[in-house]
Amino acid sequence: MSAPQPAAGPPVGRTAVQAPAVDADLVAFFVQQHRPLRRYLRAQGCPDSDCDDIVQDAFLIVRRRWPTIAYYDELKAYLYKVAIRLWHRHAARIRRGGYRDDHEDYLADRADPTDPLATVELSDQLTRWFRHLPDRQREVAALRLIADLSEVQTAQILGIGVGTVKSQLNAARTTLKQLKEHQERTERRQTRKEGNRR
Repeated sequence: MSAPQPAAGPPVGRTAVQAPAVDADLVAFFVQQHRPLRRYLRAQGCPDSDCDDIVQDAFLIVRRRWPTIAYYDELKAYLYKVAIRLWHRHAARIRRGGYRDDHEDYLADRADPTDPLATVELSDQLTRWFRHLPDRQREVAALRLIADLSEVQTAQILGIGVGTVKSQLNAARTTLKQLKEHQERTERRQTRKEGNRR
């Protein structure tokens, strides 16, 4: 009778190196979408301290479902739909509304060169102004201008018609333009006051 063989242990050497790794496409998707998704949540009023948790949870859900959803045509829209649901649940749970004081601090951060919004003039300031938009306009504008989703994707995520997306975005653009003009007038007045003091 032969001696009992030891139980198989964890793979070592070459076998360990060949163990399945995280899908490279998933990593690339995370790198590409992480910052825009975080910026989107900030524009929706999510506190800085909660954004990272929601973004992480959203990507964990995507990772668990990756074998099924990796070939979706609307993968980015799926990610945002997951994140929106997580944010709404979180906001309802803590019964909070509006924006936190640290909103300005986050948006003052230096833009990431991989962020597609990094080259957009006044992108951070525009995001700050989102707080002044009605809820529906803010939701539509954030998905269209920050997440860079199409009108159809935005309509599907929010459960509204494409025509509503267009009208709400136009209204949001009008308000944002008025806010920009107001700030420019304020800055000109401030500059004149400072010049008169000298």
